[in-house]
Amino acid sequence: MVDKAYKIRSKIRSEEDIGPEFNFMLKVSTGNLPISLVYLTISLPMSTVWGNPLFSLTGVTPAPSGNVRCDVNEVVNSLKTGRTLHSPTFIKESFKGIESLDCNTSKCQSVTCLLKNMTIRSHYSVNVTTRIWNSTFALASFQAVSLSVSADVETDMPDLLVITDKHRKVKVTLVKSGVKLDVPFVVIVGSVLGGLLLLAVVTATLWTLGFFERKHKQPRMDGGEGETD
Repeated sequence: MVDKAYKIRSKIRSEEDIGPEFNFMLKVSTGNLPISLVYLTISLPMSTVWGNPLFSLTGVTPAPSGNVRCDVNEVVNSLKTGRTLHSPTFIKESFKGIESLDCNTSKCQSVTCLLKNMTIRSHYSVNVTTRIWNSTFALASFQAVSLSVSADVETDMPDLLVITDKHRKVKVTLVKSGVKLDVPFVVIVGSVLGGLLLLAVVTATLWTLGFFERKHKQPRMDGGEGETD
């Protein structure tokens, strides 16, 4: 949940100043055959097309460390928070009409991990920790949007080894508080037509039952005798 009244941070002194944490773990498991080399590529939407930051990658922890190695030198803690004072700038932009901020709609950076000498029926993992830039979403115009991270797995022998789940997405959905939901025009037109149709059906039913027939009073005749002088 993004608070509409969130105060934009002009000075970033620590990771906590960026925004909330978003952490996830990717796991690669082997079957009945050992695998000598696997490539795991993690792509994160780091900024919008206008340059507003989305994710800040704070850590990548592979396990077991002897078999898994990730190249993260230029991506993790690129702001060097905790050591230098960072003064980011933000541009107000609209995310309306965008369901997902991913590598198709944003600027991505990738982390490549090498998994070596994988034995049969074993598990290997990469734990990723990030921070979401609150200021970007507090300033942006939107109701709900997803941040989507993609992970791709490939082996050094793609023609011989079959991977059952080569592509995986990890998503987190952000909702902005205090923003009224826009009702699509099609929904409004459909509701009006549906209401008119329902009214027509009810009217026809009542007409069939004779509800609209006018009842006439029968004239009343008095049988009393008149008086004479």
